[in-house]
Amino acid sequence: MKIVHVQSVLPQEDVIALKEKTGESSIKEAISKAVYHYLKCDDGEE
Repeated sequence: MKIVHVQSVLPQEDVIALKEKTGESSIKEAISKAVYHYLKCDDGEE
Protein backbone atom coordinates (compact mmCIF):
# COMPACT_ATOMS: atom_id res chain seq x y z
CA MET A 1 0.00 0.00 0.00
CA LYS A 2 1.32 3.45 -0.89
CA ILE A 3 1.02 6.12 1.83
CA VAL A 4 0.44 9.77 0.89
CA HIS A 5 0.82 12.78 3.19
CA VAL A 6 -2.18 15.14 2.96
CA GLN A 7 -2.69 18.63 4.36
CA SER A 8 -5.79 20.78 4.50
CA VAL A 9 -6.98 24.03 6.02
CA LEU A 10 -10.16 23.82 8.10
CA PRO A 11 -11.98 26.31 10.31
CA GLN A 12 -11.14 25.77 13.99
CA GLU A 13 -14.81 25.26 14.91
CA ASP A 14 -15.07 22.43 12.35
CA VAL A 15 -12.01 20.73 13.81
CA ILE A 16 -13.39 21.02 17.34
CA ALA A 17 -16.75 19.60 16.21
CA LEU A 18 -14.99 16.74 14.39
CA LYS A 19 -12.96 15.87 17.49
CA GLU A 20 -16.14 15.84 19.60
CA LYS A 21 -18.10 13.75 17.10
CA THR A 22 -15.33 11.15 16.65
CA GLY A 23 -14.42 11.06 20.34
CA GLU A 24 -10.74 11.59 19.51
CA SER A 25 -8.49 13.98 21.41
CA SER A 26 -6.07 14.68 18.55
CA ILE A 27 -6.86 16.40 15.28
CA LYS A 28 -4.87 13.81 13.33
CA GLU A 29 -6.85 10.88 14.74
CA ALA A 30 -10.20 12.66 14.38
CA ILE A 31 -9.59 13.40 10.70
CA SER A 32 -8.30 9.89 10.06
CA LYS A 33 -11.34 8.32 11.72
CA ALA A 34 -13.71 10.59 9.78
CA VAL A 35 -12.08 9.83 6.42
CA TYR A 36 -12.11 6.06 6.97
CA HIS A 37 -15.74 6.22 8.12
CA TYR A 38 -16.67 8.19 5.01
CA LEU A 39 -14.91 5.68 2.76
CA LYS A 40 -16.68 2.71 4.42
CA CYS A 41 -20.13 4.34 4.09
CA ASP A 42 -22.25 2.95 1.24
CA ASP A 43 -23.50 6.29 -0.07
CA GLY A 44 -21.11 8.71 1.62
CA GLU A 45 -23.89 10.21 3.74
CA GLU A 46 -24.73 9.68 7.39
